[in-house]
Amino acid sequence: MKTFALLEQPYSGEPADLTLKRASLFAAFMSRATQCVPVSADNAAAAKHVNHLLEQGHVHFNALEGGAFEAFYGPSCEATAQISTRIPFWSEKIVAKIRKSVRQSQGAICSLQLFDAENSIDVFVTDWSSCTAACAIAVHKYHWFTRNLADRPDADNYFTGAYVRNPLTGDLMSVWVADWVKPDFGTGAVLVNPAHNKTDLDFARRVGLPIRFALSIEAQADEHSMPIPPVLKTGHAVRAGFLDGKPAPQVHNETVNVLLRKGSARVHEDKRIPGEAIARIEPTTPEQAQLYWNPHLGTFHEDAAQGLPVRVEFSASFKAAVTTVTHRPDHLQVDASIQKKNIGVLAALIFDLGGVEAFVPLTLLESVEYAGSRADGDQAVDLALLVGEEPEKVLVIRKALIDQIDSFLSGCQKLSARLGENGTQPPDQVSTLLEHGDAVSAFRSLYQWQKQMVANDEVIDQCAYTSVLSKLGVRSA
Repeated sequence: MKTFALLEQPYSGEPADLTLKRASLFAAFMSRATQCVPVSADNAAAAKHVNHLLEQGHVHFNALEGGAFEAFYGPSCEATAQISTRIPFWSEKIVAKIRKSVRQSQGAICSLQLFDAENSIDVFVTDWSSCTAACAIAVHKYHWFTRNLADRPDADNYFTGAYVRNPLTGDLMSVWVADWVKPDFGTGAVLVNPAHNKTDLDFARRVGLPIRFALSIEAQADEHSMPIPPVLKTGHAVRAGFLDGKPAPQVHNETVNVLLRKGSARVHEDKRIPGEAIARIEPTTPEQAQLYWNPHLGTFHEDAAQGLPVRVEFSASFKAAVTTVTHRPDHLQVDASIQKKNIGVLAALIFDLGGVEAFVPLTLLESVEYAGSRADGDQAVDLALLVGEEPEKVLVIRKALIDQIDSFLSGCQKLSARLGENGTQPPDQVSTLLEHGDAVSAFRSLYQWQKQMVANDEVIDQCAYTSVLSKLGVRSA
């Protein structure tokens, strides 16, 4: 059985929604003409895949008004690299569009060894000029390290009880959970350097971390100088041993080289496309619960014993991605009017959930432009939405197109008086085009044949003719 997945907003019936109606009509046509059944993942499958993204470090939660919160997805570097280079079955035009949205950050990833443990925590740092003064590292609430802690307080900011080594000084740095650390940049773990970063400084003052300096605005500063924080990516090294007195850019380069020689770091270019919220979650009563959320782990479950009752509204992009990965449909239909800005998120979700082999052919329906006076629901307008232009092109409904379809519908009325058994049938080409989902070419071929039939008095095969019309969504004459 052939299947297809949909990414579209529900058609509301408003005249301004002709673009959405085009998508709805095309989906219905594909079901009729190609016997391709629409499929959709359920909440249980969606919840399972949110949990997967969370475990991979690609999701964090943001508080909203009224006690609600959202699950925000940040595409992985691996997904960005793949979808900005090549996407199986998708056009180069889409890949080029995604490529333009990629944001890049140059830096290095350093592995920080945990004290009294075999594991290490990776941090991505873009500016190493002041890192001899780092006093701690911070990870996001659902980082793999915190998820493995035996004792986790119910808080957004706390000391984990663990320490890592500063690779430059050998000093021990405390490991904290911080609500301002997000997984969609770097590794989801950051160096805390209060004297040289405003966010770090605010955090240090809030929880009581030391504020140490590695840079000073004054070129001649020494270990006795008293800089005022924060000193941001400028100045000269101070209290940094052999680096003292050197300008910040040089300190950055030499520090990275030291870490590379020691084998504790690797150069990294962090490439990401912007993420988006993939679910809105609201607390509710057990009677109205769709799922249950475990705030300790951040995971969603179907079992009431696993968490708090919540109602969840998954985004269109996420549902389409989950459906694609779960059901592997023959194609994925996307309404371009709502996906022009975030087609990259859809592609990244498919990759992060199912890998490159999860991609399927994409039908991207473009928008509709119509300034005529014919009312929405008019059969000519509806047919124009389906057969007026190829799906991937913008459909401009002009008077000439409406006149052509009016002529076609008039021909249907005339032929209705000559329907019978064993009459002349529409060309086989029409049926073949319909079976391939090509409504535009099928209509053109049928229209040319119909004009010839109107001009003579032959009997028209009722079964074959009405079957073709019904596949195009034309009400029987």
